[in-house]
Parts: sequence; structure tokens; C-alpha cells
Amino acid sequence: MKGMLNFLEKAGLVRSDPPAATGLAVDAAVAPPPVVVPAAVPAAVGSGVLDAEAVYAHAGVPPSVYPAERLLRLVDGLSAMEPATRLMAIQAMDAADESWSIADPLADATAKTQALAAHAQQLQANLQALEADTQAQLAAVASRQEQVVGDIRKQIAELEALVARELSRAAQESASHTAALSTATDQTRRELGDIAQLSQRLQSLSAQFGAPFNRPQE
Repeated sequence: MKGMLNFLEKAGLVRSDPPAATGLAVDAAVAPPPVVVPAAVPAAVGSGVLDAEAVYAHAGVPPSVYPAERLLRLVDGLSAMEPATRLMAIQAMDAADESWSIADPLADATAKTQALAAHAQQLQANLQALEADTQAQLAAVASRQEQVVGDIRKQIAELEALVARELSRAAQESASHTAALSTATDQTRRELGDIAQLSQRLQSLSAQFGAPFNRPQE
């Protein structure tokens, strides 16, 4: 175990405490847990960006002396090692620092996983509710559209019928007036013809007999 710790110290993953102190301090040692300010309840519908801390706070996940994210960073930092070697290194760090144990990040990971799962279920339920509400709204819009458009088309049909009736009546009246004018024109033309003929005959008397005939006085 000491050889492993020496290896980790040379790799910069652990460091020796000053001579006055005993034991080893892990480079990723846990700082005092920060004060968690209760976050606002996540939005009812997903915003597209996960705020994990808000989810954990809303679910009441307690602070951990060694958060799961810190262990994940440590694992990422040791990713060049073989899995067995990496496990031994992390176990060595755990053994070297009594302020935390591997159970701490594991418990934190479990709590956070459960919080994320609950949040995912809530998002899905909210989305399903929104889908149902949207479908209802769309159905209402379609129904209102059908009714309004139907009423408008009915009114258009009635107006078109009124237009047709007015056009027919106007055509009949125009035809009547035109016929009356034609009749009056024919009658006037005939009467004028008669006048011209009679006037011509009357004027012919003057041509035949000269001055008007004067009866002798007794």
C-alpha cells in the first residue's frame, strides 16, 4: 500500500502532510460542504438546459462530505490507468484520508440518480399533460374554425342569393323600361309619320287652288 501511495504522490495525485502532521491528504480532499441555498422549483416544462443543482436541491439531496462529482473527476484524472490499477489508487486515497470513505460518493450518486430519475418522470408527465392540453386546444380551435367558417360561408351564400335576386330584378326592370321606350319610340315615329303625311296633303291644297277661296258678299 505504501508503494502505491508513493506512486500517487509522484504522480501529483496525493501529497504528504508537513512533518508535524500524520497521514496523507488526497489532492481531491473534500472541502467543507458549501451552504446550499434552496433553488427554485424547476420549470414545469423542460427548458432544454438541465440545472442539476436545482434538481438536487428541489429533491432535498443532502450535501455530501465527498460528492459523487468529485469522485467522477478523480476517475477521469486516472483514466490513463488500467481499471484494476485505478481502483487500487482510489482505494489507497480512501484509506489515506479518514475524512471520507468511498461509501460517501456512492451514497451521493444514488441520491442524485434518484433525484434525476424523479425529475425526468416529472418532465415526462408535464410534457404529456402539455401534449394533452395542446391537443384539446387544437381541437377547440378546429371546432371554432369550422363553426365560424361555416357561418361565414352561409352568410356568403345568402348574400350571393341576394345579389342574384337583385341582378335578376334589375335585369327585368331594365328590360321593361327598354321595352317601354321602344314602344313609345315606335308610336311616336308612326304618329310623326301621320303628321307629316297629313301636313303634306293639306299643303297640297294651296298648291292646287292658290289663295284661299273668298266667298262673294251679297
